[in-house]
Amino acid sequence: MASSATTYSECQRPKPQGQQLESCPAGTVYVSQTDPQSTFGTIQAAILSLPLDMSSQTILIGPGNYHEVVNVTRKGPTTLLGITSDPDDYRRNQVHVWNSSYINQATQVAGQDNADASVLTVSPNRAASLVGSGPSGAPLQPEFGCVDFRTYNIDFANRATVNGVEKKDGQTGPSAALSVSYANASFYQSTFYSYQDTVYIGRNASAFFYSGEVRGWTDYLYGFGRAWFEATKLANRGNGGGLTAWKGSTLFYGNDTNGVYMNRGSVVRADDAPANLDLTHSCALGRPWNNMSVSIMKNMYQSDIVLPQGYIIWSKSDPRIVPGLTNFAEYNSMGPGWNATARNQSIETILTQDQANLYTVETVFGGIPSWIDLGTASLA
Repeated sequence: MASSATTYSECQRPKPQGQQLESCPAGTVYVSQTDPQSTFGTIQAAILSLPLDMSSQTILIGPGNYHEVVNVTRKGPTTLLGITSDPDDYRRNQVHVWNSSYINQATQVAGQDNADASVLTVSPNRAASLVGSGPSGAPLQPEFGCVDFRTYNIDFANRATVNGVEKKDGQTGPSAALSVSYANASFYQSTFYSYQDTVYIGRNASAFFYSGEVRGWTDYLYGFGRAWFEATKLANRGNGGGLTAWKGSTLFYGNDTNGVYMNRGSVVRADDAPANLDLTHSCALGRPWNNMSVSIMKNMYQSDIVLPQGYIIWSKSDPRIVPGLTNFAEYNSMGPGWNATARNQSIETILTQDQANLYTVETVFGGIPSWIDLGTASLA
């Protein structure tokens, strides 16, 4: 499949009033809370205005804080661009999308699902996005089709609140900033912040992340699709949590590439972690949501927050580790969090270079997909 080599950087740069759409793709829809030249004041209204066909559509979003839930269901290629003075640096992002919601698992009722608490959902419909119904026993439903989606330079945050107060101790419940199902999605210089279950890549989903940052506390990369994080900062906000929780399955692809893959990024303390909280040796690299879990780390910098043994079992009573089936692995890890002698190699594998070379964007996605923008992303 041919790769895309698109760049939107000139479209994204701030311009004088009335000129903001210069250098943007023809037909770009403009969202702004302050610019009278814009067509919409909310992102969701702009998305709902797009035709439900296979045409490529672009939405440009002006600086601001957008308190809303965003749902993308159209199947045609849809791109969200955040206006920014520096498209190559996510720390300069000026578009911030947020909501406050979580699933209280202690009082959860029938029909309520983790998917109901996501800030950004990319999925053909709610039925396709449900977490609790898959993958075991969930038949592939091709009639849903696949959504084709991208974002550039946008921050998404789930500021889950209890009684009106934002919970910053990770003790709320599932509160995703991003949920992707039955979709091909890629994210560039974008960020996703929450505490529990920050990023979910679900049924029949493939996702690619380039640069940007993900913050969380517990299982903040989770799912059972295919996710690749390239040069992405993974930042822990609390102790006792874990980075990945994946449920492997051959149900959708007929192979074992379902999993989470991280390359050339970092595992570090989040900038907004409580200053008095000692995170040393507190963050597990991952645990198995089921015994087919796949989590691969290559060329990752690890700070001293990483648990010396690396990956861990699910629990003492239910370890969910099966040698030869569960696939936890590292290659060329570096930094104070890397400890070769302490790693639990009954759970994870330390890869040779030849073994590590088997895990690439091409092998995971079956080539370089058209929905990955090589004009923006740099692959090692």
